[in-house]
Amino acid sequence: MNEAHIIAKANEVRILAGQIFPIDPILVAKAMGLEVFTASLPRDVSGQIFYKKKIFIEQTDYITRQVFSVAHELGHYVLHNDGTSHISLRDTTSSQGIDTKEIEANFFAANLLMPQDEVLRLVGLKFTLDSMASYFNVSPIAMQYRLENLGISAYV
Repeated sequence: MNEAHIIAKANEVRILAGQIFPIDPILVAKAMGLEVFTASLPRDVSGQIFYKKKIFIEQTDYITRQVFSVAHELGHYVLHNDGTSHISLRDTTSSQGIDTKEIEANFFAANLLMPQDEVLRLVGLKFTLDSMASYFNVSPIAMQYRLENLGISAYV
């Protein structure tokens, strides 16, 4: 995984949302010509993208999960578009983080929604973990993972 490439792609895509936080990945998707739908998906599926420009996310998920799922599927669209479709499963493999495409899509989503510079700015302003999660419209768990991945352990 080329992290610098993925960060650059996330930064390019974020501009479509006007850089206003929290980033709305549905607006980003629309700016890219994609449609986003909520649907009743199989129990083990949190999102699905059809490269014919349609993203489906689980309608019963919390809004913060939906936000991350859309950003994750955008990651697949930007990084892995082979013209077919992709399903993001909720299973032991996805939680173990061993599938390269899933790792890359998660990294893209984290950088799209919670860019390093903005996270560090909030850390410098002494935002709490919950305040940062609210600011970025992500779950506290997603925020904690982001802080850990940036090497910031004061919040964990």
